[in-house]
Amino acid sequence: MIGPALVLGGTGLLGKALTAELARRGEAFTAPTRDELDLSVAGGARAWIERVRPAAVLNASGFTNVPACELEDNRAAVEHLNAALPAELASACAPLGTRLLHVSTDYVFDGDSTRPYREDDEVAPLQEYGRSKLRGESAVLAAYPQALVIRVSTLYGPGRPGRDAYVDAILRQARGEHEESTVLAVVEKPVSSPTYAPDVAPAALDLLERRASGIVHVVNEGAVSRLELARATVACAGLGGRVRVLSKPEPAVSLARPAYSVLGTDKLARLLGRRLPDWKDALRRYVGA
Repeated sequence: MIGPALVLGGTGLLGKALTAELARRGEAFTAPTRDELDLSVAGGARAWIERVRPAAVLNASGFTNVPACELEDNRAAVEHLNAALPAELASACAPLGTRLLHVSTDYVFDGDSTRPYREDDEVAPLQEYGRSKLRGESAVLAAYPQALVIRVSTLYGPGRPGRDAYVDAILRQARGEHEESTVLAVVEKPVSSPTYAPDVAPAALDLLERRASGIVHVVNEGAVSRLELARATVACAGLGGRVRVLSKPEPAVSLARPAYSVLGTDKLARLLGRRLPDWKDALRRYVGA
């Protein structure tokens, strides 16, 4: 058993998957709304943890709009949510022995690798989102070495509020066209490990239940470019006969992203005795639902 658990970021894509999986397992949990716990206020999460004493804290919160992280007006919020808050959670959980799960990203890497990244590979983020997330995961493990940090990549799934995930953006564009045929133009890169949030949640909870610690990559198996992911999404939706997906050049000026950020899952397999399903299987389950 894990609970009672405190889920932060419970209205987000992965947060919803985590709460759904906790409910399926019959685990007790609380996922406070912003009105109940405003994560932008320093010290609020610590006070909640010290008052309620949950058995586990699952942090799926963060400032995840990658382009918006670059804006000067957002820098304070980015630093707080992606770095200072995780540090606060770790320092609150450590003395209580509260299990802590923190979610990080493949964007901590620079994309120069030619093989899937391992957890202990050198990190070198290219943009403020990746840099802030790296500061967060480093702060968590410095304050609480027994904490669990999972890295995910190109998340999609049901219930994302506000902004579309990439898969959903492709679906919306493909389904929104009413002509007999249409063309979607997308850039080819990056190559990553697109990951279905409902596949991450069970693995993350199993890792937490087994008291895994340190960094673990939790992504669907396989690697695919943005271009091929778009084509596969259109095909899974049954629109391949009407919608063509073509490549377009990279913009002359664009946000730096890792061209290759595939995450290796050998550690996950060692810890759980299994890997997540292949990305094609996950995409079919989501798009075909």
